[in-house]
Amino acid sequence: MTVTCSLLLIHSLVLAAAVRPGVPSTCYQATPNPSVLFGTKTTYGAVSGNDLHSPSECRPMQLWLMSRHGTRYPSREKIEELKELDRFKAMITADTTMCQEDVEAIRNWNLNLTADNHYMLQRQGVEELKSLAARLKRRLPQLFNTEYDETKFKFLTSAKPRAMDSAKAFFQSMFNKKPEKDIPIAEHSDDRLFLSKCKQKDDDDNEKEQGEAKKFEEGPYMRSIVSRVSAAMGLKQNLSYENVSLMFESCKYEKAWYIQSRPAWCAVFTKDDFEIFEYLEDLKYYYANGYGNPNSEKIGCPILKDLIENFKNLARDKTGPLGIFYFGHSPNVLSVVTRLGIGKGDTPLLSTNFENMKTRKWRTSYIDPFASNVIAVFFRCKDGNKAMFLLNEHAVPMNNGSSQLSPWQPIEAQFDSITSNNSCNLDYCKSSALSFSSMTSTIVIAIVMLTYISYSIIQN
Repeated sequence: MTVTCSLLLIHSLVLAAAVRPGVPSTCYQATPNPSVLFGTKTTYGAVSGNDLHSPSECRPMQLWLMSRHGTRYPSREKIEELKELDRFKAMITADTTMCQEDVEAIRNWNLNLTADNHYMLQRQGVEELKSLAARLKRRLPQLFNTEYDETKFKFLTSAKPRAMDSAKAFFQSMFNKKPEKDIPIAEHSDDRLFLSKCKQKDDDDNEKEQGEAKKFEEGPYMRSIVSRVSAAMGLKQNLSYENVSLMFESCKYEKAWYIQSRPAWCAVFTKDDFEIFEYLEDLKYYYANGYGNPNSEKIGCPILKDLIENFKNLARDKTGPLGIFYFGHSPNVLSVVTRLGIGKGDTPLLSTNFENMKTRKWRTSYIDPFASNVIAVFFRCKDGNKAMFLLNEHAVPMNNGSSQLSPWQPIEAQFDSITSNNSCNLDYCKSSALSFSSMTSTIVIAIVMLTYISYSIIQN
């Protein structure tokens, strides 16, 4: 009887422990399919497609590519901030709800980065661009099974090392050799890649959230994450949002660098937490480089014009390069995406409609992961000229069609009226800057004059 009671008691205790609120059913370290969607820090292989092909009745004539750099390291400032996580390793108490394996992973965590890693292309980023080039070469041998010739292949890159190194990795994989000369770099006057004249930042680590993103960051969803993470670590008082955000930064970067890994700091978050952080990222880019910014489509016009004009020449039987390759940053890719109308939903993203936007089209994890790219291929087919557009190697049907391969003429008609317009440039950014400068000068002159008048009155 005593043995039976003891067994029942043990069984009850086991059941109670199994359903104790906050205790994970499995350790993160043993999770079979951990989250991989981290907005613009998503690893390319997690979301890329496999749609590029050359139909048997068509011949590819030209491929046009706008690519973001591959997976990189954080900024110098972010690296210094991440070092602060060392002091949180020892803060996990006996009241933690995390399993022992996850606690040990956090306590053994080390950053192993220095200021020299600042924004540099990481090894995974090199492989992303090499793999992309290898796939393009394999799927379109009519274009790329040939020696490099600068008249046949045009390269242009941002001046930032991570973009230049991405271009070099791509070049080396495509042509089985290193470039003999430096890859051309976009000049300040080049509207195709140089977006800083429109105050577009190449990277965002040190940018403060604004507008809807800031409201969401300070709202109940983020506060709930802070509370959950603090409780998971067994703390009596909540951490700050900045502390928890750093843990997430470590989590998402390490998952991008080492795809098969289980980053230590990811263990403090739940699946819901990851979805909330992803929405915050989507809000930020929606209003910075997407449809929430009325200037985004203007910014994307010059680079899209380059694509349209190259394909127009081919449609008129003119010769052109076999490949045109641009390498830059998130704003470069997103400007093309918005100008093409990709990922545009019927409802704007807001700080207040997270629950209603679970099926939103604007998801930076799928649109702008590391090494994100827009590819367009011009085909000469038996039944006319056609084009294929792809986002991260997923075919994007054009003109509201369902086919991966679209007739070229309707596409040209759709975009030619836009790209042939005299306003398809970034002059308005310069004009705005000049207007602001002129206004500032006027204010300064006015202040000087008022000061002089006041001084004269006092003297008199």
